[in-house]
Amino acid sequence: MNVAFDPWIPVIVNSGKRELASLYAVLAEGEKFADLAVRPHERVALMRLFLCVVHAALKGPKDYDEWCEVPKRLPDAVRTYLTDWKDSFELFHEKKPWLQVAELNGVEKEGGESGKTSPVALLDFELATGNNSTLNDHGGQMGFRPIKPERIALNLLTFQNFSSGGGSPVAQWKMIKTSQVGNPDAPCLSQSMAHCLFRGRSVAETLHFNLPTFETIGNAYRAFSTDKKKGDSYSDLALGRPVWENFPKSPEKEVDGVINATKTYIGRLVPISRWIRLIHDSDQMYCCNGFKYDTYKDGFPSEPTAAVRVITKKDKKGIETTERRVVKVEPTRALWRELSSLLVKRSADGLGGPLAMVNAPNTEFDFHVCAIIRDQASMDIAVESVFHIAPAFQANFPIYQAEVIRAEERSRKLRWAIEDYRSTIDNDWISRVKRTQAKEQSALKDKLAQGAFLSYWTAVEKNLPLLMTHIEAIGTDAAIPTREAWRKMLFSAACDAYRIVCGQETPRQMRAFAKGWHKLTTKKDKPELNTQETKEVEL
Repeated sequence: MNVAFDPWIPVIVNSGKRELASLYAVLAEGEKFADLAVRPHERVALMRLFLCVVHAALKGPKDYDEWCEVPKRLPDAVRTYLTDWKDSFELFHEKKPWLQVAELNGVEKEGGESGKTSPVALLDFELATGNNSTLNDHGGQMGFRPIKPERIALNLLTFQNFSSGGGSPVAQWKMIKTSQVGNPDAPCLSQSMAHCLFRGRSVAETLHFNLPTFETIGNAYRAFSTDKKKGDSYSDLALGRPVWENFPKSPEKEVDGVINATKTYIGRLVPISRWIRLIHDSDQMYCCNGFKYDTYKDGFPSEPTAAVRVITKKDKKGIETTERRVVKVEPTRALWRELSSLLVKRSADGLGGPLAMVNAPNTEFDFHVCAIIRDQASMDIAVESVFHIAPAFQANFPIYQAEVIRAEERSRKLRWAIEDYRSTIDNDWISRVKRTQAKEQSALKDKLAQGAFLSYWTAVEKNLPLLMTHIEAIGTDAAIPTREAWRKMLFSAACDAYRIVCGQETPRQMRAFAKGWHKLTTKKDKPELNTQETKEVEL
């Protein structure tokens, strides 16, 4: 199977029908397709592949003027490029299989027997293999599980981008034998980061919106480090080449191919985070730990589709410190609350949203956020949300940010009131908090208020149209009434949540309820952030 010219990418044609398209068709004839028909992590992996091929085919775009010409130049450039590199896109090529290590083998056992292989189903996160549950898939019991080549291609690409760390099989490439433990996350999974994409009216427009220029990359895609004596410093990174153009010839870390694959912008778009070799006409493969891809925690630039914000912390003495973090997705925090960190143009110091934010149209557009939430060494939940960003929303975005902060302050005040209630009826509560490790105290308090949070945020999200109505009404006579409707809803939701979790059945409970109710409803007092809590600093 040839990944460049054979159909394997699930798409939705303009008539609404689902079908498979080749890489060439998607890039050269993208206006025929309304959207990709894939899961969130697959969408991110495919978009990175598209960007990698487009950058290589166009050798750009270098600046805004060239970016404007991309729709005209791309079909011919892609045809020429993919034809020239056609052999490198063969999934089962004998010498250079796509995204695989041709010389990879299992570690031989005694007697010269071949080493252990892994099922190809391991590449699909939803199939029952390894630690994956059989809840929705019972095919893991089959002795032979055939998977179509087009599905294998998509799974292989996604696995290289999103496979989780932890244990892995053992294999050997030349003289290097991999270890079973110490497997790092693939670059797109690290820290459960949010991946931000723009969605156009067709795949061609989507690709164009998400394509940064080399000028933007040079200005914003830079490593950042902080030194107490020397201050902040930045280092530029090479653009690089696609990994198939300069595939590592050996597993040594310092060879040119490995540096290109792991330390450059284009080289990292299609990573080789796992060494894999598919066994043709079989449901087995060799699979093991691959090259290490430094992440933002290691001082490397954040991924092009990720966002970075500044977090402030308070220690026990009340001293504030700041640090940079990739915006992560959490099951308890809906993505609409993170828009203030995601919809920001990335600055020269690396703060802000995705690189393509500079291409955001002035008219309305769709903002697509995708992520996989990791749980220890496993993928947990795939998450995605699509936000329609209208001109009124863009013009009044600071007000939207302020109202989201107001909702979160009301949530903290709710927890504060519940703590007062608990400490009144439970004399050991304050001591229990003090006995808990400092870094776990905030989690303990959140657990106390978990039921209330669930009620509060469910009610808020159910009434989110009130906020959007207010944003659209700004500048009209309806602005103040719509604002009051939103804020009254927040207050009512917090009061209802407090009543649900704080009983009033005994005189002691009634006294505790009244004390917490006063804290919840007072306008003067505000809850203080816990010493271990974090908050976002405005960019």
